[in-house]
Amino acid sequence: MSTAPIGKTSRENPMSLLSFTKCFIGAGGDQAATALTTAMVKMAPETATAAELKNMEQDLDAAGQLISRLQRELSDERHAYDAINARYTQMMGAAENLQHQIDAASFLKDPLQASLATLVAQIEEMVPELDQDKKDIDSTQALLTEAEAVYQAKATALIGAKARLTRAKNDMAHATLEEQRAASRAETARAVAGLSSGSGSGINVALDAITRTAQATRDRAAAFDMKAKALSGAKTAEEDPNIAAAMAAAAGTAANAKVADRLAALQQRK
Repeated sequence: MSTAPIGKTSRENPMSLLSFTKCFIGAGGDQAATALTTAMVKMAPETATAAELKNMEQDLDAAGQLISRLQRELSDERHAYDAINARYTQMMGAAENLQHQIDAASFLKDPLQASLATLVAQIEEMVPELDQDKKDIDSTQALLTEAEAVYQAKATALIGAKARLTRAKNDMAHATLEEQRAASRAETARAVAGLSSGSGSGINVALDAITRTAQATRDRAAAFDMKAKALSGAKTAEEDPNIAAAMAAAAGTAANAKVADRLAALQQRK
């Protein structure tokens, strides 16, 4: 442009914006999804996927900022174009008016011709700028359309990546649970194999010890029974009245005999 249009803000060449947008396209949804899949099989999948998702979100934010910037520039360019185009339309109308006056005048055409020449020269200077502004609008609109498509692709890729991460976590949880169950089954199988394997000498020793203990217990029980019977028999004899009387007489005779002996011993000392 030869001069800055009314209301137009300074900005980079559209080609630099195109390169910027192409950079985003180059890091689009498919590549991001592939990078995420690769990260998920690394040694630290939780850390890797969190970092990858953060990068994807930052990339999406950057694409959103680019869209906002392009929308603002497109709005500024349209306002500037509308202002210049309105001025151009007005000047063209004035030039046509002067031309009509010249065509209708029978005298004093020279001043009108001079004014028309000045006005046409100004209009001609505006035309390149007006054309460039129109090209800028078309270029910015094309970039905006492309950036919006890229943004949508990135958003879709991010949503899909998060969904795949959720599925991967669920699969990992299920695999961990299945691993625990398999380990439990293996432990049970080892325990069962331990019971059925070998000569069984350990079990035989335990069974022998139990048998010996039971036999000793039975022996003690038999001894207790014999003692009970003996004591019971003695008690029965004491309770017999005839036996009791005879036992008492025998006890008394023995006692009297002992006293007599003692008296005889005393008598012998006299």
